[in-house]
Amino acid sequence: MAKLITGGSGQIGAELAHILVERGEEVVIFDIHKSKRLSDIEKRLQFVRGDVGIMSEVLNVVRDYKITHIYHMGAMLTSESEANPWAAFQVNVVGTYNILEAARLLDVERLMFTSSIGTFGMAAEDKLSDTTLQRPGSFYGVAKLYGEGLGRWYNRKFGLDFRAVRYPSVVGPGVATPGHWDAPMILSVLSGKPYECSMSPDTPTAMLYYRDAARAADMVLQAPKESINMMNYNIGGVPSATPKQVELEIKKHIPDAVITYVSRDESSIRLNTRAWDDSYARNEWGWRPEYATLEKIVSDMVREMRERPEL
Repeated sequence: MAKLITGGSGQIGAELAHILVERGEEVVIFDIHKSKRLSDIEKRLQFVRGDVGIMSEVLNVVRDYKITHIYHMGAMLTSESEANPWAAFQVNVVGTYNILEAARLLDVERLMFTSSIGTFGMAAEDKLSDTTLQRPGSFYGVAKLYGEGLGRWYNRKFGLDFRAVRYPSVVGPGVATPGHWDAPMILSVLSGKPYECSMSPDTPTAMLYYRDAARAADMVLQAPKESINMMNYNIGGVPSATPKQVELEIKKHIPDAVITYVSRDESSIRLNTRAWDDSYARNEWGWRPEYATLEKIVSDMVREMRERPEL
């Protein structure tokens, strides 16, 4: 019963690989490059270099390793997708289709997909829940919404056991996602650099620690089939965190951290002010974050970056 993680060299995928390997699972990583995040467990898993946008490569890895479960995490992120939407189409749209089609053709038992808060885009509601109208404004968000819908269709048409988790802003050591403020702020000051935040200090955003992101992916795929009704789920950690709150938490560990703020057009941060509701995941399959406070998130990031500065 081998389990495949596409994009398994990334921050969340590598953390998921550790969870599965420590549990004794047979794990196959499918990615375009190896990651130092996997160095401590590389002898306990299989790595296959490949591209989700190439159907033959996807079919080969699923067939050759007799994959029964797929965690589909491979994607180009928001800023990369905006810079090169043609490449992002091949990875995020065609790649997701390829994974779903391989699962159908080769009788994969279960498949989960990682989606994003970016699918909401122009949402007008004050609360973003699993029933909120999704109107993405970025190419990344459009592609993720396509993946959610296509997975639901494969479930209805072919009976494929499909589940998805929808992440807010994910933070963790070593990855400063372009366009985000939270992880870049923490990582900059940890490296001794000042940080200029483009978000106003009191603007709240939903935040999820990478360890919880990996746990959620694992939990949703393990959940009994009868528990999965919504199918595409918001996943929450800290429901509302402001830059100022993160700054104060950082300064408990790095008192001389230099963080400044610059003004920004408020119309561009509407999505950050919405309440992030993950009640369907909590009620249907028992989701609860382990890192539900800024204190736990920042403390763990500081510890890990000091212990593993190579990340």
